[in-house]
Amino acid sequence: VWGVLLQKYNNSSDVVFGSVVSGRPGEIPGVEHMIGLFINTIPVRVQSEPGESFVELMKRTQRQALASNAYDAFPLYEIQALTEQKQDLINHIMIFENYPVEQQVEQLGGDGQDKFTISNVVSTEATNYDLNVVVMPGEGIKIRFMYNALSFDQAGIERLHGHFARLLEQISLNPHVRVEELELLTVAEKQQVTAAFNDTACAFPSHQTIHQLFEEQVAQTPDQVALVFGHQRLTYRELNERANSLARILQAQGVGPDKLVGLMVQRSVEMIVGLLAVLKAGGAYVPIDPEFPSSRIAYMLEDSETTLLLTRRELAEEHHCNANTLFLEDAALYQGESGNLEAIARSEHLAYVIYTSGSTGNPK
Repeated sequence: VWGVLLQKYNNSSDVVFGSVVSGRPGEIPGVEHMIGLFINTIPVRVQSEPGESFVELMKRTQRQALASNAYDAFPLYEIQALTEQKQDLINHIMIFENYPVEQQVEQLGGDGQDKFTISNVVSTEATNYDLNVVVMPGEGIKIRFMYNALSFDQAGIERLHGHFARLLEQISLNPHVRVEELELLTVAEKQQVTAAFNDTACAFPSHQTIHQLFEEQVAQTPDQVALVFGHQRLTYRELNERANSLARILQAQGVGPDKLVGLMVQRSVEMIVGLLAVLKAGGAYVPIDPEFPSSRIAYMLEDSETTLLLTRRELAEEHHCNANTLFLEDAALYQGESGNLEAIARSEHLAYVIYTSGSTGNPK
């Protein structure tokens, strides 16, 4: 389960953490008579496969764990040297504290004798790792997180604990659940993500249009930079004046409320100027990717019944466009009257029409 938690955190199906072993395998002759500290830290690797259930992962990991018992006394630095990752193979450890002290004490206190007790015990532990996950099995499993307060804060550890408990709950209810279906978020976190973080409702002037709101910003910060493309920069005033000049030409071409104007150009200053100009003229724009095949572009222009196409000369020639066309690189489009136009489009009018990719047929 801890391995699955790490996989979720790291977005990886292959994780490694440390495990502390006693280092006293029963196969060693006379091991029960040997005095000394045999404890060793070994890496545990948990790898899941696509579509694998938790039960399948657990059985396979258990087989690997049993096979690795033969290497419990192998020094960690030598194991690390044999891996591609020559250092920092593990950065935290899991420890099972399985000391049968309580059972021994209960046995000593049998037969009507006073129970044997130990009091005033103080234990001091030191570790080289910033996080120790201590598991104490019994009638119920206790899990203790010991951490370096310089590396983790209490809130982070509590969140970690909540995710670990959430996995355990799901697995206990359905051990055959697929690993990728397991969720980390607690009920409280899910509520926070779906409700609290998305509580973005706010009042806005719904009676106004996009270009009217833009014009209000122009009035507030006319000399601030509004648009950057490569080495090109336009202030709010410059962008507004260019769009106004082009919008008057569009109106002279018959553009007005709910009239569609094609906009076929790569990302550029002209794209934004053209978009704003169409809105200011009261019309709606139809974005057309110039990378589309010519046949698809012709279909979109015909199907949408656009009255006018804004593009660049080389693109129009490349796609053999026959529509009424204005070329956005033409400086004359931006030399006319540059004051704001009278607002003729209201909030209920069209702003744009966008086509689907049409991967299985014509765009919709």
